[in-house]
Amino acid sequence: MDYQRYFRSDAGLLQYSRFGFASACTLVGLLTVPVFAQAQEPVAAPVQLAQQYPPQQKRRTLFDMLFGNSRQQQNQDYIQPPVQQQPRRTTAPVKKKPVVAKPKSVIISPPQPEAIAKNPDAKKVLVIGDFIAGGLAEGLTETFAQTPDLQVINRTNGSSGFVRQDYYNWSKELPAILAEQKPAILVMMIGANDRQPLTQKSVTVTPDTDEWKKLYQSRVDEFLQVTAKSGVPVVWIGQPPYQSSALSQTMLSLNSIYKTAAEQAGSKAAPDQTDNPADLSLSAAFVDVWDGFVDDKGSFTQTGVDVNGQTVRLRGNDGINMTSAGKRKLAFYAEKPLRQLLKLSSPEIPAATDTKSNEPMAVPVHKEITRIGPMKLSDLDQSADDTLLGETSAITKTTAVRTDKHQTPAGRADDFRWPRP
Repeated sequence: MDYQRYFRSDAGLLQYSRFGFASACTLVGLLTVPVFAQAQEPVAAPVQLAQQYPPQQKRRTLFDMLFGNSRQQQNQDYIQPPVQQQPRRTTAPVKKKPVVAKPKSVIISPPQPEAIAKNPDAKKVLVIGDFIAGGLAEGLTETFAQTPDLQVINRTNGSSGFVRQDYYNWSKELPAILAEQKPAILVMMIGANDRQPLTQKSVTVTPDTDEWKKLYQSRVDEFLQVTAKSGVPVVWIGQPPYQSSALSQTMLSLNSIYKTAAEQAGSKAAPDQTDNPADLSLSAAFVDVWDGFVDDKGSFTQTGVDVNGQTVRLRGNDGINMTSAGKRKLAFYAEKPLRQLLKLSSPEIPAATDTKSNEPMAVPVHKEITRIGPMKLSDLDQSADDTLLGETSAITKTTAVRTDKHQTPAGRADDFRWPRP
């Protein structure tokens, strides 16, 4: 085909024009697609530290080849910021002083002397009861460690009481214990396990009721009858308060029962002891320890004053058991009646002597003090004379003119004389 003639003809020229127009449209479409795509891209959120990093390079398009790329210019203008170096320390680092924890104040109890050997004929103190009585026995052992004529025997049963006689019955077990030990005195402390229903002849009674208290008192009386037949005096130690308010309320009722029963047993002394009224309590005596384990408001407290006058922990974390100081304090309450009944002398307190000085001690001089009763201000007008209160010498009235031996010079500031005309 002769292409030169074809393109010179009208048909060839028309077809050539159509081909050129189509090519131009295609070129325009190719050039506008990246721009349109860039317009449709969502604007990204600004980055807080974008200036520290170079912008991300994208693929070059035909438009960038023909007209240039401003982004490439931005990449060329970008200068990476210099890395900041930490300044060198010119001075030596300051060493912090180590924090030393302050030592806690520790109450140092006085050293306990070593226990001495007991005499073969030493009197026996038999301690019976529940687990609180076991702590009392430990305190009494420490208290009488320096007394060779007294020995403490611990025969307590921690889970015992007067309610569960099916587990352990003190009224039946006590005669055998007394025959074995032959004590001079009996110390009883019980009741911490007795706040539970009481069963009598297949009838269960709720604690803290009137019927329950009546049955409980009958069992206490039964126990004291056994001790009265044996002739061994009893020192009954009352129960302390506990952290549980309900248990403490029950202990108050039990202490009332113990005290009443001990007083009734003391009034029924043997005929040979009735001559001396002071010996009526030899068969049974009640010791109240309640006030030693409460605060100033009468409530339960875990801390208190021990036998050395220091504030220490007396009760355990459970609010029931005793600490070593609490056991020693229980023994402190039992020590005095035991010494009285056993006719033991109190421990002697060594007198403080100063061997460095030979000077005799000064005897304090007691002066006679005279006191005057209170007097009202209106009582001053009841006296008709001019005698001052407390004046012992009588005042004589005279009409003589008073003359001052030391007269003030006239015209001085302290010259109060009235100027004469």
